[in-house]
Amino acid sequence: MPSPANSSSPETRKPTDADRFVGQKVRQARRELGLTQEALATLLGITFQQVQKYESGQTRLSAGRLRSVAIAVRKPIDYFYEPFVIATPASGLAEKEARIRELRRDGKRLIDRIEDDRSLRAAIHILSALEKSP
Repeated sequence: MPSPANSSSPETRKPTDADRFVGQKVRQARRELGLTQEALATLLGITFQQVQKYESGQTRLSAGRLRSVAIAVRKPIDYFYEPFVIATPASGLAEKEARIRELRRDGKRLIDRIEDDRSLRAAIHILSALEKSP
């Protein structure tokens, strides 16, 4: 049996950034529809105080409750989440290589557009100096 120190009651849990973000999105969607907290609460079958707690992030929305909120405010579930990218070493390396390829294409294109010898020699001199730098 878990001890009281290990259990986490809603009263002792502090809102996380994610809880606050989801709550802000609930508030934003509710306001976009012109709904009051009371009206949303009625649609969800809960009290307006519970809506206040969701919107402040004080109470975390369960997956089922978030689905109900999304339906009530006519938003897709992903509307309530921050976009994020899962960075892996392989994907980070692939992205860096793609950026380098794009920059090389841009550089070659710009060099090909230089028509006078003096400017082309200056560009090559600059690139040579960059190649030697750490």
